[in-house]
Amino acid sequence: MDPLVEFVKSNLIPGSISFLLIGLALGVILLYAGRRAARWGTRWLTALAILYFLLSLPFTAHALAAPLDAGVLPLELGPIPESTEAIVVLGGGGVSIESGGVSTQVLSDSSTLRALEGVRLYRMLDDPWVIVSGGANEKAGLVTAESEAMRDLLIDNGVPSERILVESGSQDTHDQALKVPALLDAHGIKSFVLVTSPTHMLRALRSFEKAGLDPLPVLASERSDTQPPGFPVLPSQSALNESRTALREWMGLLYYAVRGWI
Repeated sequence: MDPLVEFVKSNLIPGSISFLLIGLALGVILLYAGRRAARWGTRWLTALAILYFLLSLPFTAHALAAPLDAGVLPLELGPIPESTEAIVVLGGGGVSIESGGVSTQVLSDSSTLRALEGVRLYRMLDDPWVIVSGGANEKAGLVTAESEAMRDLLIDNGVPSERILVESGSQDTHDQALKVPALLDAHGIKSFVLVTSPTHMLRALRSFEKAGLDPLPVLASERSDTQPPGFPVLPSQSALNESRTALREWMGLLYYAVRGWI
C-alpha cells in the first residue's frame, strides 16, 4: 500500500487520537508564535474542540454512516435465494499479540462480527462454501493473515473446515475484489453473498462490481448485541469511534474513485 495512504489512514482521520494530538500541537505552536498567530491558534483550537464534540454525538455518527450501507436492507427484509453457493466474508482488521515466543491473533470487532454473520448465514443455507478474505498487515501490527483467525472462529462455531476457503494475500478491499474471483472460479461458484460491515458495504460492493462480479450484499452487525446502549443525545466514545470509521470510509471512497477502483 502507498506509504502516504497508510500514513493518512493511521494519523489523519478526524476523530482519531493521532489527529487530535497533531491538531493540539499545531494550535499550541500558533499560540506561542506571536500575537497574530496566537489569534489563529485560538480559533484553530476552538474549531478542533467543536469538531470533536460534534463527532462524539450519536446523531453525527449516524448521519455520517447512514449512506455507507449502499441502501442494503437488513437480511430479514430480503431473504437469501436458496441457490446461493457461497458466502464471502471480508476481513476488517486485527492484531497479533506476542510475548516470550508465544503468540496469538485477536480479530477486530468488525472482523469478528462479519465472521459471526458468516456463521449465521451458513446455518441458514444448504452447506455453502464460506470464503474468508484478508491478509496480513505488519504495519498495523497484524503479522499473520486475518483470514486465518476468521477461519478458526468459523470452525469453533460449527462451520466444517472442508467448506472454508481462505484468501490470505489481500491488503485492502481493492485487493479482495481482485483475488476472491480466483477462488470462485476454481470451485465453479456463480452465486454468492458478500458480507461486511454497514459502513464498509458501499466501497466493498462497488469494488466487487467493478471487478465484474454481482454479489448479493448482506450486512453484518455494526456492534455487538452485548454492547450497552448509550444516551442518544450525549457525547460518547463509541459515537466518536463510529464517526471516525465513517469518515475513514468517505475518504476511502474518494481515494478509490480517484484511482478508478469503483
